[in-house]
Amino acid sequence: MSRWRHLRLAALFLLASAGLSACERSRREQPTSGRAACADAYAPVCARDGKVYDTACAARRAGQELSVTGGCKAHIPSYAACGASYCDARTSYCEIYLSDVPELPTDHFCRPLPNACKPVDGIAKHCDCFAPETPCLSFCGPLPTGGIDAFHLTCQGKKPPIATTR
Repeated sequence: MSRWRHLRLAALFLLASAGLSACERSRREQPTSGRAACADAYAPVCARDGKVYDTACAARRAGQELSVTGGCKAHIPSYAACGASYCDARTSYCEIYLSDVPELPTDHFCRPLPNACKPVDGIAKHCDCFAPETPCLSFCGPLPTGGIDAFHLTCQGKKPPIATTR
């Protein structure tokens, strides 16, 4: 590796470390008492303690990290487990990118449901409601929730788009 590449990598590491420190400081400075500290809309998540929290903020306030593999036993009607998150079956589906490297976690994303796929009168549609160019469509299936069934679309051998948010 060239000397400049080493310097650039060292600079990136220092910038990332400084950013994490600032993030941790701001997290510690946030109030931890009272519901007002977490004003997020209901977006359930699975934490490492195996419990479901109303939001990622509520899990952090309880001192818990999110479980990237999911694994919470709780079933929330009309919400499908999707990694650490739960997707609202009325408005979203779970897109899964399977990792082919055992040490790397599989990526999960709640994606907006196309209008053609939104449930009607509480009844879920079938996978054929997705446009043919939808990523991961070849491995589409239902996710039972105890309410409205959700969808999962699973990709094998593909990487998620870089600009993806969780």
